[in-house]
Amino acid sequence: MALHKTKDNFVWMDITDSCKLGDEIISDLRKVNELYAVFDDDSEVVLESMVEIKEALRLNLRICIEVGYLPQERKESWWHKADKKIINGYFYVKYNDIKFGSV
Repeated sequence: MALHKTKDNFVWMDITDSCKLGDEIISDLRKVNELYAVFDDDSEVVLESMVEIKEALRLNLRICIEVGYLPQERKESWWHKADKKIINGYFYVKYNDIKFGSV
């Protein structure tokens, strides 16, 4: 099993190799997950039957399970970039490091 990340930061678990091991494993996977065929252009289609799954395997398509979106990277605020000093338990920063009106 491997992870596949699309351009929009959606993560899929590639289970193609597991599906090639047999019908019993495919049945077990289908009990708890929807299986998708994920194409090279990052589009996907739900595989609703065993016939569709076998056809996807025959066509060497990537069979995946949804994992979800990666968390957005947080932008560092001025606070993280500012030079800080702690004196008697209080933080002090240079006035020039403070950015007013921005988030």
